[in-house]
This record gives sequence, C-alpha cells and structure tokens, in this order.
Amino acid sequence: MNSISNKIAISALLAFMLAVNTAMAVVDRVLVIVNEDVITQSEFDYRLATVMEEFKSGDRALPDDLNKQLLESMVRDRMQVQEANRRGITISDQEVDGTMERFASQQNANLEQLKAQLEESGQPFRLFRESIRDSMTISRFTDYYARTRVVVPDYEIDGFIEANNLDEDTSEYQIAHVLIKDPDLNEALAQRVRNEIEEGMSFQQAVLTYSEATDAQEGGVIGWRRAAQLPDVYREAVKQLQVGDVTPVLKSPNGLHILKLLDLKGDRTEIIQSNVRHILISAESRVARSQAVKKLFKLRQRILDGEDFESIARIYSDDSVSAANGGSLDWVSPGDMVPQFEQAFEKLPLGEVSQPVETQFGVHILVVEDRRKKNITDQLIRARAENILRRQRAEREFQQWVRELLEGAYVEHIAEPVAPAPGASLTS
Repeated sequence: MNSISNKIAISALLAFMLAVNTAMAVVDRVLVIVNEDVITQSEFDYRLATVMEEFKSGDRALPDDLNKQLLESMVRDRMQVQEANRRGITISDQEVDGTMERFASQQNANLEQLKAQLEESGQPFRLFRESIRDSMTISRFTDYYARTRVVVPDYEIDGFIEANNLDEDTSEYQIAHVLIKDPDLNEALAQRVRNEIEEGMSFQQAVLTYSEATDAQEGGVIGWRRAAQLPDVYREAVKQLQVGDVTPVLKSPNGLHILKLLDLKGDRTEIIQSNVRHILISAESRVARSQAVKKLFKLRQRILDGEDFESIARIYSDDSVSAANGGSLDWVSPGDMVPQFEQAFEKLPLGEVSQPVETQFGVHILVVEDRRKKNITDQLIRARAENILRRQRAEREFQQWVRELLEGAYVEHIAEPVAPAPGASLTS
C-alpha cells in the first residue's frame, strides 16, 4: 500500500472528493485517509455522539484524549472492514435489514418508526445503517480469524474437557454380558458366539450356554450403571449402542466380552446417518445436464433390470474417489452434502434407486443401503470445548494481527476533528 502509484491514486481521490465537497457546498471534512478510503467529519461526529451517550448512561468521566482514541479506533475498524472485504467477507443488505428489524423490535418499534426516531434525534439513518453493517462485518472477520488462523492442539482440548468435567456422562445403562475367559485361547469361540447371536440365538440363551461370569444364571444382567462405573472396555462401546443392540467381541485382560444394552436412562444427542452410494455425471451447461439426465435414466433402468449398482458406478461415475469403491460415500451425516443431494437421500426408501438429482456438481442417481442412529454427544462436547479455546486464543492474537495489518496500511491524517473538548462528566 506504500507504493508511489498508490499514493498518487489516493491523492487524486482526495483531491476529487475535496472538489466535489466544495462544488456542493457540503461541509464534511476529510480527517483520515485509510488505504483507498477516508474517514470524514460527519462519521466522526456520529461515532462521538454514540460514545458520549454510552459514557453518560454509565455515569463515567470522559477521557481527556477522547478525540484521539476515537479516531484511532475508527481507523482500526475501517482497516478491518477493508481487509474483510478483500477476503470476500461481506454483509448483504438483507442481513443488515434483519439485524435492524430485530433492533427496532427490541425498542418496540418497526423499521420506519426507528428511522423517524433516529432522524428526530439528529442521527443520520444512513450512518446508523452503515455502522450496523461495519459491526457485523468486523464480527464475521474475527470469526474468520478464529477459524482459519487459530489452531487448538488436541491436548489442550482434552485438558479443558477434563478440567471442566464436560465429558461426564450422566446417562445410566442397563447391560447384560457374556464373559468368556482366557482371551488368548478363546477368540474363535467368542466370535462364534457373536455370530450365533447375529443369526438368531437369544442373548439370554447365549449367556446361559457360554458365559463364564458368576451372574450367568441371572441372564448376565449387570444392572443399572453410570458410565463412570463401567470398565473402560465397556464404557466406549455402550455409548454407541441403541437399546437392544449387541456389541462386537470386546477384549480385556480379564477375558472376551459381548454386551447387550437392555435399557438406557438419560439424554443423548443423536443423528441419523445414511450409507449412500451414487453415480455422478458431471455437467455444467443446460444442454450437458439434459444429456446427463437421459444417460442416468438409462443407467437406472439397467440397475432396476438386475445389473449391479457398484459395477455401473465403477464404470460410469465421474466421481473418481467414490467410483473406485462402487460409488460408496460411506456413512453420511446431516450437513455433509449439498442440500439438493441431502434432501434426496433423506426421503429415499432403503434400497430404492433415486430419480436423477441435479446439484452444483452435475447430475446423480443414488441409493441408500442402510440407516443408523449415531450418538454424537462426545463430538459436540469436543467441538464446544474447541470453540471456547479457539475464541480465547483468537481474542489474544487477533489484536496483534490487526496491529500488523495497520503497519502495512496507508494511513494519513489530513485534519484534526472539530469537536467540543471533553468535560469531566456528562451527568451535571
């Protein structure tokens, strides 16, 4: 920003603005040039009135260098808005309107009434609106910084969760189990028992026939236990079980275990995951999309006539990653896919091949092979902890980044703001 050409361009902009102001007989002095933008006297006056009202409501004395502090703050804010816009972070008119409508509602007014109140009090509605937009832009800019420039190590997240007991599972589990001792000798036996349960043997019969636990005659029922009361090998396994589900064979130094969740008390956060396969034909133009739809109709009919979805996906799908796996996208969670694709697979009955679905990537046909509930309580806790730590670190580092940005910015003070000298208090 410090090149000669930039300075010439900025000087020309300043000269043009001054000429326009003179021609229109509008007294709105340029106070500071910030890169390709300027801060004017009217903007300063608006910001000063807002700040003085805040001091007045708080019954606090005004600092002697208020004008200087305020102008420096405005320069920082303007530079942040510029940097945000440069990175593609903008606030739409609709978002500004929504925020202003909520603000007006808090004042028991609508937007037109708010505008009238502001104009009556001498506050230009245009400046109020732009201040809202700038505040929203800066807020989104700080979020961008936290997301893209702040990394929180896993050990810090683990420590935060442990220190604040965020991972304390308050659920209670009623479990039955099969225990087969001598794990090094009996892995094949334990797997055979698990297969027999899968094929239809009742869990109670498996317990009575195979379990070597002392509670086998009572059906292997452990009773109600909180997560913290369960052995480590049990704890993580039961978190993902639905009532009635049976675990794979679990191994511990004491033996081989198969668990069944009989009942559950407590709150869980769960999502529905879908196991999805798809075939994609890439297409951008309307003509190409029309041709892709026709091609996919033919492929769909071949699948309905008995050909294998996986084989056709390997040959025809333009999604090379999933095509190598027969079109498999594996287990898909809500929000993983673009809305049109997600809406299609959420409504699709298991095993049914969809009609062609258009997305930004092209045209697809898809099939849902299975659905399951997944407990994401732990993931949410971890994400919440990471977000807290990320914001804490961002608050510490963001201002230093802003200072670095300011050092590389073109800032020229043109005139001192004309404002009343601050007094000792506004409460008299």
